Amino acid sequence: MNKYLIPPLLLTLFLQGCGSSSSDTPDIPVEPVEYTFSLTAQLTNDCGVASAFTDVELLLQDDTWQTLDTYQADVNGLITFVTESEFINYTLVAKDQQGTEAEGLNVVSYYQANSATPSHYQAQFDNKLDDLNEITCECVKQDLKLTHRSFAAQTSVTSSLDFASSSIIDSGTTLFEGVRACKTLDGVWPLSSFSISGRDINEKSIGVAGFIDEFTVNDEGLWLLSALEFADEFQLTPPYQETSTNQIIQGTEHFSVEVAKDEQSLLIFDTHPYVSEAYYQSHASVTFVPSDSIFRSSVIKNHHQIISPSAEESLSIMASEYQPAFNEPYFDEINADGSYDYSAVAGYPMAIINFTFTAYDPDTKLLMPAKWTFYGADKGVLAISAPLTGYEDIINLDTNIESTNVRLIKSNMNNDYQDYIKHYQGDSALDVNNDFVRNMTAAELALKF
Repeated sequence: MNKYLIPPLLLTLFLQGCGSSSSDTPDIPVEPVEYTFSLTAQLTNDCGVASAFTDVELLLQDDTWQTLDTYQADVNGLITFVTESEFINYTLVAKDQQGTEAEGLNVVSYYQANSATPSHYQAQFDNKLDDLNEITCECVKQDLKLTHRSFAAQTSVTSSLDFASSSIIDSGTTLFEGVRACKTLDGVWPLSSFSISGRDINEKSIGVAGFIDEFTVNDEGLWLLSALEFADEFQLTPPYQETSTNQIIQGTEHFSVEVAKDEQSLLIFDTHPYVSEAYYQSHASVTFVPSDSIFRSSVIKNHHQIISPSAEESLSIMASEYQPAFNEPYFDEINADGSYDYSAVAGYPMAIINFTFTAYDPDTKLLMPAKWTFYGADKGVLAISAPLTGYEDIINLDTNIESTNVRLIKSNMNNDYQDYIKHYQGDSALDVNNDFVRNMTAAELALKF
């Protein structure tokens, strides 16, 4: 019965002689994949011309946010390097200046950003804009007089351009004072709108608007415009939430309207000559104010935004009426070691966490503005958990925080974190044709200390 069985010793020798050994076939070396990371930093002037911004550097960091390398923007505002990592952590540290404030720091960190995605940094440094405007812009300022149908009372005066103030000349005439318009030296004046909302003598809500695209300064120092467009009343859907809407036409916002909670309607301009190219951007929010918060101020909000060429679709917005599950009243989702966890507020793939600090210039010892924005998943470790190389004496875990703002973001078109970080590390300026931003919800927590 056992004549077909192989003796154990022979079986061992047989098995050793079968197959191949590592010495028979040499290993084929695997060529590492290289990715070229590229970031462009820009400062945009008042007529939309972008120039290189060089006062920014990039800290390439490991999984624990320790700095591996530092890269400085070149004369073209470009930062580029080669890496074998498909996904990287990095922090941008840029000089920043707004309005009449002193020069400060703007810090922005990205968790697991895609190395091959063209990245972008939009700088703000207002004190440099005058020089940039002189090179490429023509800017003018004077008053504009708008003639319109009679109003018994005005409730809103808006323009797509900046203006200093407005005054009522009579029931059918309104003066926009200090209107400022800019264009490129060889370009055309922007299509601009001026609008009035209010009530007529019968207490009916009415709105009028006019378009103008010629702003050559005249001897009278006054532009004249007739309001030939009329608004329609749009009925909102209950429950009536805080709502705002505007129209984006040729890349500019027009006809901004805000209504308070419990308002049942708003006015929209939906019959003007440019309506076929307009996108309606509407936003609804629900606010919760915790009664027993340990902070000086704490506000929780739900948001919903829809962008659509249809006013009806855009205004179908409805923010959640349920309070997000932030850990009230302590709001201790961020720990002392820099780790954080907002996963209890379920369904939001991305967290955008912004800190505003009380910081001091290490040389002058004077107060300097400083803020840090972090783009990451719903839980993880903040970049501030590790030293900010080169700036440790300005911002660190012990620096006094004035305020924290947390926005948990969800695009109704996507749940993949990598698509979120690609959007925000790139040029995330509003693109009405981008499905990612056309239907978005958010849960927000704002804390002041």
